[in-house]
Amino acid sequence: MKYSTTPRLLIMMFVQYFMQGAWNMTMGLVLSSYGMASIIGTAYGLLGVATIISPLFTGMIADRFFASQKVMGILHLINACVIFYTPQFIEAQNATMTLLMIFIVGILFYPTTALSNSISFHHIDGVKYFPVIRVFGTFGFMVIGFIIGQMGYSGDTMAWYIAAASGVALGLYCFTLPDTPPKARGRPFMLRDLLCLDALALFKERNFTILMLSILVLMIPKTAYSAYIPVFLKALGFDNAATMMQIGIASEVIFMFLLSFILLRIGFKVTLLIGAVCWVVRSLFFAHAAVDDAMVWVVVGLLLQGFCWDFFFTVADIYVDRKAGEAIKAQAQSLRFIVSNGAGLLFASTVCGQIFNHTVNAPGSEGLAQWQYFWVWPAIVAAIVSAIFFLLFHDDLSERRSSRRGEAETQSAGQSL
Repeated sequence: MKYSTTPRLLIMMFVQYFMQGAWNMTMGLVLSSYGMASIIGTAYGLLGVATIISPLFTGMIADRFFASQKVMGILHLINACVIFYTPQFIEAQNATMTLLMIFIVGILFYPTTALSNSISFHHIDGVKYFPVIRVFGTFGFMVIGFIIGQMGYSGDTMAWYIAAASGVALGLYCFTLPDTPPKARGRPFMLRDLLCLDALALFKERNFTILMLSILVLMIPKTAYSAYIPVFLKALGFDNAATMMQIGIASEVIFMFLLSFILLRIGFKVTLLIGAVCWVVRSLFFAHAAVDDAMVWVVVGLLLQGFCWDFFFTVADIYVDRKAGEAIKAQAQSLRFIVSNGAGLLFASTVCGQIFNHTVNAPGSEGLAQWQYFWVWPAIVAAIVSAIFFLLFHDDLSERRSSRRGEAETQSAGQSL
């Protein structure tokens, strides 16, 4: 790892998630505050569609034609303009234009998350140092959460203006990042490159396929949390939903620092399984909090963020990087992101939207008893995923092996694809 490079990657990751938190963290509450609660599921579904369309193509461009940091910078600058004009449609309660603008934001933003991962992995040892780099993204998410919550912007469009300003700053900063040239430059262009068939070939490996399917379905409890927890906290009487959510972000930071230590000792399967099971426990805690006045159930549910996110989704990023060959790493990260925030988010937001619209009909505290039924469904889904993952996934990249043996097996796996 180049220590002169690391601070620049830390800043990149911090601002990347600072910007995302500004527009995405309380998007559901913002829509609800402006009388458009019924389109929350549709909005997140459109973000899923956007993620399916854009990242694979962007990954191919970054792998073959242009440096990743330049692609990332251009996307952020364009997106900042779109984000700046979105609030006027939200405030006018123009559902059609609001959904269209959110869709465009997703088209432009989500490829940058995969690119930020790809840039980081290019310059560091992923297993040892990526959790440290990634935790600064969590810091960014935490900082903007406190700003939004404490300034009373949890349900206000002002958060989107903050996101626009952050996008401009990050877009310009990207052009100063360490050069991450396309690793497949010079290879003749083929249709399989546009369709990212090289990255799709990873599905030939059973463990990779099981993990991707688990991510796809586990997006249901994840989306139930990210899209509806601000609305749920508001119903419980918390006006500063964004600030309350920082309890979970703080937990994520702590466990991100511990992640490398844990992963190196218990391997991928156990770590991922712990993360999946914690989604079950968290959803059940929220279900109980809906009918119990004790605040402890909410706090503990939020604190489980460290296990739920770090142990499953962050570890999945590391696993994908180890599986992918050098020439398709950006494509592979884009593919993983499409499975979760593309097809997974589209599928999950549709399911969660239907559950919400059919179970929570009463506004505010009047609907708390209905919220209990809402949270039971994500718990059931997470339990099924955990059981199937335990039975079918067999970790063949265990970090308990020596690094030399692990590298040899990774190369062998890549050649077999």
